[in-house]
Amino acid sequence: MSMDTVDRLTVYTLSEDYTGYDTLFWASFGISFLLRIESGGGVKNILFDTASDPEPVLHNMELLRLSPGTIDAVVLSHRHFDHTGGLAGVVRAIGREDLPIIVHPRIFDITVNKVPYMEPHRSRLYLNEGLSGENRKENITALGGRWVPVQDPFPLLPGVTTTGEIEDKDKVPYERDPHLPLFDIRDTEMIEASAVDDVSLCINTSGGLIVITGCSHAGIVSIVKKAVRITGVERVRAVIGGFHLINADEGVIGKTVKALADTGIERIYSGHCTGINAELKLREVFGERFERLHSGKTIEF
Repeated sequence: MSMDTVDRLTVYTLSEDYTGYDTLFWASFGISFLLRIESGGGVKNILFDTASDPEPVLHNMELLRLSPGTIDAVVLSHRHFDHTGGLAGVVRAIGREDLPIIVHPRIFDITVNKVPYMEPHRSRLYLNEGLSGENRKENITALGGRWVPVQDPFPLLPGVTTTGEIEDKDKVPYERDPHLPLFDIRDTEMIEASAVDDVSLCINTSGGLIVITGCSHAGIVSIVKKAVRITGVERVRAVIGGFHLINADEGVIGKTVKALADTGIERIYSGHCTGINAELKLREVFGERFERLHSGKTIEF
């Protein structure tokens, strides 16, 4: 497969768990990126995730001198509230009709956390509904959003595509367990969830492929492998996002970082749910080619 290239890509970190040092940017649980894509003399802006709250996203956009009204489309990586919570507020600020919102069809499922990994001493249930309240499907539609549910890889622009669903058969063995105590509710039953709605973005530049992830519940190694397979681009210039290794054991972290290095990835930018142990390992292996994400961080390709 031959994939077009974009002329220039700028990745703005609109919101992240961390703000860095001595900054006016705001942090918010979750992640949100604005991707400015220049190609063929034109510019398109894609919003990837909306973090857990719209205020930090919009505040940080103002500091970065970015206008919500320039956003052409939204991609939601998966259903969890720390990636969808800011949706209604951001869609309202964008203020346009027929705004495409690209999602996996299962994003509207309700997930239950049985034993929250952040509170292992407690045994309780809570709903993890990102698309509820003002973010519910019909309200977003009323605000001008147009839902585009797609399971397979979906081309957004020449040189830009989603990965589509990462199926279990395509995952490396140690990523088939999502390391999450999550369950879906179907027909009043709780069924173990495998985060099938987790999707990422692939952007091909003249210097190689850029992979943008949200939480990488599908497995960051499996995501990169699928990105290479569906684009036909073997040179991976950068992987950017959360890798969800925060509660993975040392064995899985070691295998993951080694696989990323063996793939020949040139640069890693991670944060959010990656976890300090994984970040230390990434720093050890990638050295200066690893950078920690933070709100306001701008990356140019």
